[in-house]
Amino acid sequence: MYITTSDQLNEFCESLEASDVLAVDTEFVRERTYFHRIGLIQVAGKDGCAAIDPILLNDLTPLLEILKDPTKIKVFHAARQDLEILVKLCGQVIPPVFDTQVAAALVGWGSQISFAKLIQKAIGKHIHKSETYTDWCRRPLSQNQINYAIDDVRYLMPAYEKLLEKLKQLKRSDWVAGEVKNWEDPATFALPDPQTRFLKIKSLRSLKPRNLAVLRELAAWRESVAVSRDCLAKSIVRDESLLEIARKIPTDVKELSSVRGFHPKEVGKSGADIIKAVERGNAVPEDELPTLPESDGYSTTRGIEELLSAFVQIRCEELKIEPSVLADRKKIHSFATHFEQKLDMNEHFLLQGWRRECIGEPMLKLLNGEVGLKINPSGEVALIPIE
Repeated sequence: MYITTSDQLNEFCESLEASDVLAVDTEFVRERTYFHRIGLIQVAGKDGCAAIDPILLNDLTPLLEILKDPTKIKVFHAARQDLEILVKLCGQVIPPVFDTQVAAALVGWGSQISFAKLIQKAIGKHIHKSETYTDWCRRPLSQNQINYAIDDVRYLMPAYEKLLEKLKQLKRSDWVAGEVKNWEDPATFALPDPQTRFLKIKSLRSLKPRNLAVLRELAAWRESVAVSRDCLAKSIVRDESLLEIARKIPTDVKELSSVRGFHPKEVGKSGADIIKAVERGNAVPEDELPTLPESDGYSTTRGIEELLSAFVQIRCEELKIEPSVLADRKKIHSFATHFEQKLDMNEHFLLQGWRRECIGEPMLKLLNGEVGLKINPSGEVALIPIE
C-alpha cells in the first residue's frame, strides 16, 4: 500500500493500533545535505504494511504518535540512520527499539550483516536490492520502487520473529536490550557540539595552541553555518583551507582572499564572519587555550594482549559469534591498558552488561593470575584455576 493522503494515513494508523510490534524502515537521500532528506517511511504491523510518502503528506502526526507509543516495539535493521530521521520528526526518542543487525551478530550470523543476507538466513528468501541508488525524493515513484521499499518491512517482521526464537534458545534475549540502549538515549541524537568539531580535522596536531584556538572557532562557525544552510560542512570551506586560515591568522577579508581553495563567493558571503571567528580564537586567554587529547601510544607489556586475544578467540568459538562482536583488538588493548595503569576496571566497556560475565571477568582473572590457559588432550584450549 502506498499512502499519499491524510485519509489513507489515518486508516492505516488505526490498523496499527492492534500491533504490539512494528517493523520500520526509511528511504532517504543525504549526498549534499547536513540532515537526511526523507523520501519514504515504511511500516508493517500484524494487519499489513505500507510505504508512507512524507513529501506528498503535510501532516504525519498520526504516524508519529504511533511511533512514540512506548508499548509498541519498533524493529529496524541497522537502526542508526532511520532513528536519526524519526527522532528528529518525533521530537523525542521512540523506545523500545529492536535492531535485527545487532541481534543477528549476537546469535552468530555475522557482524554488520546486510538486510538481504539477514532475510536469506532467517526465512530463506532471496531479495534483490535493485533500487539501492534510487533518488527517493524524486516524484513520481514507480511501482517497482514502492514494492522494493515495502519489502524492507514486509520481510523484516518474520526475520525479527526468527531472531527472537534464536535469542531465546541461546538465552541471549537480554543481550540485545543492552546493545541498543544508546538508541533510547536522547544524547545519542543530539547535534554535535560545534566547539569540538575542530578535533575531526586532520593535521591539526601541527598547530600551536594559539592557532588551535583559532581553528576551534573556525570549525564551530562552519558547523553552525552547515546546520543553518542544511549542507555539508566541507562544501562551505574545506578542512585544508580552515587549517591555512588558522596558521596565518588573517586580520581582514583581503588577507582571507589569498587563502588557497577558498571560493571567492564564500569570501564575499562569509568573510566578515570568518574574521570575527579568527578574532575570537586570537582573544582566548592563555590559560584557556585548547589542548589535544593524547594519542593512544601506550604499549602494554609484551604478550598480554596476545594472551587476551587468544582467550577471546576461544570464547567466540564457544559462543559461535565473531570476535569483533565480543571484544575487538581495540577493546582488548584498552582493557590491558586500563589494567596496567590501575584505572577503575569496573568502568570498562568489557565489564558492562552481558559482556561482564561472558568475557570481562574471565579476562580480569587472567590478568590477576587467578586462572591460566591450558590445552586439553582433545586440542581445546581452556581456563584452569591457579592456586
